[in-house]
Amino acid sequence: MLAKGGRMKKLLLGGTMLAALAVSAPAIAADLPVKAPVYKAPVMAPEVFSWTGFYIGGNLGYSWGRGDTDFNETTSGTSSAQEFRTAGPTPVGPPVVTAFGPLTATGSDRAHLNGVIGGGQVGYNWQSGSFVGGIEADLQATGERGDTTICITAGCPAGGIFGSASYKLPWLATLRGRIGVAVVPRVLLYATGGLAVGEVDSDFSGGLGGGPIATLSSNTTRAGYVVGGGVEGALDNNWSAKFEALYVDLGSFDTSFAGVTATSVTNQPNTPSTGFNILTTTTTTTSGSFHSHVSDLILRVGLNYRFGGPVVARY
Repeated sequence: MLAKGGRMKKLLLGGTMLAALAVSAPAIAADLPVKAPVYKAPVMAPEVFSWTGFYIGGNLGYSWGRGDTDFNETTSGTSSAQEFRTAGPTPVGPPVVTAFGPLTATGSDRAHLNGVIGGGQVGYNWQSGSFVGGIEADLQATGERGDTTICITAGCPAGGIFGSASYKLPWLATLRGRIGVAVVPRVLLYATGGLAVGEVDSDFSGGLGGGPIATLSSNTTRAGYVVGGGVEGALDNNWSAKFEALYVDLGSFDTSFAGVTATSVTNQPNTPSTGFNILTTTTTTTSGSFHSHVSDLILRVGLNYRFGGPVVARY
């Protein structure tokens, strides 16, 4: 009986301890430190810069133009010399008439059409990988002008044949394709080429005896070609700056005049002796032509604003 009672006491004691532990466990757990959860930021897709999109901008530069000119002139005429007594005047004998010509002369020279050039451009780019293609149009106002005098006789003395040409280029426009490579995402190297159109104002004169006999003007809109290249760098996601070199060729054109007649009179007093003078009347008929070739070398800087932004990569 005693052994049995001891066993009962042990069971009662164990049950009491288990109950106590069950009651105190929540309190003990509440006192234990709690580890805060770790926050992980979401993974953001990187932005990839792209040249694709429409853009508009302006430019300013300088141009070294050329007006290559070939001149050809043919002159013929008559010279009539009449002697007079000074105190009369009374003619002495019949006039002495002398024919001359035709006198043909040719020569070449170059007018330098240098000046400031500036305007605006608009275009669109497509990019695939590092390859960039596009199209651009621009319109420029220019201060280019220059002239040349072609002397057939060195120094253009009186009696020599000469021609002069003066050129002005008020405006110039191009329509070009562009093809290039983004050597790094924000730096583009490109080549460009296409159509060039410009207005060429010209003034010409041909002469004999130190003065012009014929003058004429030409105003023509010329079409030719343009080639060049440049580098463009992005300043941010929309703005970019460029440096560009272009060669423009507006081709050749001809301007001519024919059958222009001029008369000049000179008086030589006390010739051939005192009390006499000789009056000389010279009549000339001149025909001529000018062959012109206008070209241009342009260096300019520009600023573009592109409508669009970087492309967000998708995974």
